[in-house]
Amino acid sequence: MNFQTEKLGGHMAAAVSGLDLNRLPDSATQAALVGVLHDNLVLCIRGQKLAPPTFRDAMAQFGVPMLRKQLERTPECAEVNIISSEDRDTLGDGRKIVNGANWHTDDSFMRAPCSLTMLYGVAVPSRGGDTQFTNMYAAYEDLPAETKRRIESLRAVHKYHSSRKLTHVSTRPAAEMAAMPEATHPLVRTHPETHRKSIYLNPNRMEHIVGLEHVESDRLLDELIAHATQPKYQYRHVWRQGDIVIWDNRCTMHKANADYPAGSRRVMQRLMVAGTVPA
Repeated sequence: MNFQTEKLGGHMAAAVSGLDLNRLPDSATQAALVGVLHDNLVLCIRGQKLAPPTFRDAMAQFGVPMLRKQLERTPECAEVNIISSEDRDTLGDGRKIVNGANWHTDDSFMRAPCSLTMLYGVAVPSRGGDTQFTNMYAAYEDLPAETKRRIESLRAVHKYHSSRKLTHVSTRPAAEMAAMPEATHPLVRTHPETHRKSIYLNPNRMEHIVGLEHVESDRLLDELIAHATQPKYQYRHVWRQGDIVIWDNRCTMHKANADYPAGSRRVMQRLMVAGTVPA
């Protein structure tokens, strides 16, 4: 199965076309897609029209699909979540929620966060609603040597409800929260497949750096976040209907923009695949 590749950003992101994922890629094609993803951190597969079970099966070629309860799920396939412009905190105060409105990396509150996230553009607005990504490999590589030495062995506590959170997150049942205790992850993680180092941050889930006083911890986290989210490290994806965008949470952060016109409909289907404990 052949496909064409187009670079989307100067230092990250690529799109492929010429594939119909209603037919699963052969092993050589799948290996090539993984290679494009590893080289570019963000992979867009253009022009798809998939039912939820087919979307799941195609994405399962990249890893083991995870069952996630925090978002609505498609009736046909429990592993596929729905992210919509109409989402609300149904178990809380009912307010409208923009999922992922601030910089974050998926699942960092878990002991073994997901490795990849896949988002399928089912309905996209005429303008706005872009997703931004930032390259955490490049952010790490550009750090001064002294900062690299300082953070090399530091670890941070991540929580579903962090006191530093920037975005309102959906209210979850008590039993579910009890199954999501805080997790402690390194500030610098090594990708288990590429073996490259990146800064591992989540402004919406990080509580504090272990062993540092509160003020010092906040100052260092704020400095690292400001550094990593500079425009020079970013790529902004303008959605087309039928895009599937796959990103590697082990070396990127991302954020969603809710700047589409009032009344516009934005509906995405999302799937995550399992990862390993960050190291």
